[in-house]
Amino acid sequence: MAIVNQIEVGSRSSDGKWTPFAWDEPVHGPQVKGEVLVVRTGGTSGNLSAGLWRTGVGLPGCNPDGSCRVVYSAPLGDETVVLLEGVVDVTVTSTGKKYHLEAGSMLSHPKNLDLVWEIKSPFLKKFWIIWDSPKATTKGDDLYVGNISDNPDQWTPYSWEEPNDGPQVCGELFTLRDTGSTGTLMCGIWRTGVGIAGCATDGSSTVPYSAPLGDETMLLLEGQARLVEESGKEHNFKAGDIIALPSGVKSTWTSKAPFVKKFWIITNANIPPN
Repeated sequence: MAIVNQIEVGSRSSDGKWTPFAWDEPVHGPQVKGEVLVVRTGGTSGNLSAGLWRTGVGLPGCNPDGSCRVVYSAPLGDETVVLLEGVVDVTVTSTGKKYHLEAGSMLSHPKNLDLVWEIKSPFLKKFWIIWDSPKATTKGDDLYVGNISDNPDQWTPYSWEEPNDGPQVCGELFTLRDTGSTGTLMCGIWRTGVGIAGCATDGSSTVPYSAPLGDETMLLLEGQARLVEESGKEHNFKAGDIIALPSGVKSTWTSKAPFVKKFWIITNANIPPN
């Protein structure tokens, strides 16, 4: 486990170091498929990482047209993804249930659930978060699937207790998944804007935030935001940026007018209270 207590940032367009994605499938043996780029190298608890993965012409394990077949059981931990580019059919091996996913799809994959990914040519790119804790909770037998454009009838105001600053309410969210195979895992969509809880009349909002529920990993989907650390260091974000917040790092988060929307995942090695 890599303990990381500083904010890490990246982008869906990051052009850093891509390396072949190699792993050992418990049933299917060693695999090498596509390329991976790591943005988040760890967290404050459990085993946490995040980044980008891509397939395409000339990449490891891919066909000449860029298509790719991947047998994958998430052996390293629950894997949650946002599909950024491309098209794929994902089948749950045990049930034969098939999901057709395109750019904008969200998918959360329980650890050790065997899947087959049939990736269409010419390429695919996804944002991923892999999470594991030594504390087992709920074994999953199906995928959690949604879309970043989902607009359920009921959004829930996001309220939390901020250490030293007391109760906070800012924005609203819906949850795609509220339990993980290990520890705490929650993920979904959060937004701010005109008429939303905790926002100004122009849709902006500013709140103290230290990710008290657990390490938070985000992909900004719409709008612009600013984060200022307690030290004064400032980060400015736009749609497409990836933000990795360690739990307990004090900061001030500002969602700029007129709106902000993000995909979020919160992880914690401890099992949530009943």
